Amino acid sequence: MTRIYLAGLLGMLATCFGVQAVALRASGGKTVKSESNYFSSIARLQTESQGNPRIMMLGSSLTGRLGDRAQHFDGVANLGCDGGSAVVTLRAMDQGMLPTAPLLVIEANSLSFELEQRGRKIGEAIDSYWFDLGIKTPSLGATARPTAFAYSWLMARSAASSPNREQVFLPITTKPVLLSSEAPKLGPKETVLVDDVVEIFHRLRKNGCEILLVMLPPGAEADSAQVGIPKAIALKSAVPWWDLTEGLPADAVGYSDGLHLDASSAQKVMLTLMREIGSK
Repeated sequence: MTRIYLAGLLGMLATCFGVQAVALRASGGKTVKSESNYFSSIARLQTESQGNPRIMMLGSSLTGRLGDRAQHFDGVANLGCDGGSAVVTLRAMDQGMLPTAPLLVIEANSLSFELEQRGRKIGEAIDSYWFDLGIKTPSLGATARPTAFAYSWLMARSAASSPNREQVFLPITTKPVLLSSEAPKLGPKETVLVDDVVEIFHRLRKNGCEILLVMLPPGAEADSAQVGIPKAIALKSAVPWWDLTEGLPADAVGYSDGLHLDASSAQKVMLTLMREIGSK
């Protein structure tokens, strides 16, 4: 009786894994959304860190809404952490837990979130056995969760019902620049974070990475820590800075929830970025 039970259990597990593998293959090896920011981020990191991309985009859910190889931006991996910031993935890269790329595009908007330890659980997950297992065996990864298939199917239906997007760029004339103004005044905690990220940048650049700091729409208040911290990092590290909100008309982009770019606006941002950095 016990043998029959075990055989049935093993057969059922094999069937489940088989169905997962087929579904994952049918979805192009990845899903695009899960039931929480945490699992969506883990899935994105597990799948996007593979395949030797030429460009890696690091940031929060603002970055996560932008494109990647699945949207035909060749060589671009999107490592946006929903509910976190680029600091999460920068630390993992610095410690050898995530691979790097020749060019790292860092979202500036959310770097200050590290002060509140946003994304801490994602960072802990990257350092776990299960994270590596999910990379080596995608059927056991966060991207193969049943809820991820359901959410991704619903999003795919929504995308299929939308008209084809034109090749439209942001109506701006700015380019990446090296900042030369005086560094903004920051408090002790902000200064520690700035110095920490600057040191990480130094080590990554020493290992061959180029870095670009980008302020994405909707930007932030000029005198806020959201702007002050990344600008101080750009100044201290001599990393190029590009503010995509500078000179951007208010009606040039739209938002799905007041903060995150809608699909057509995210496409504009990606096309604008790739026009500048795509050949690097």
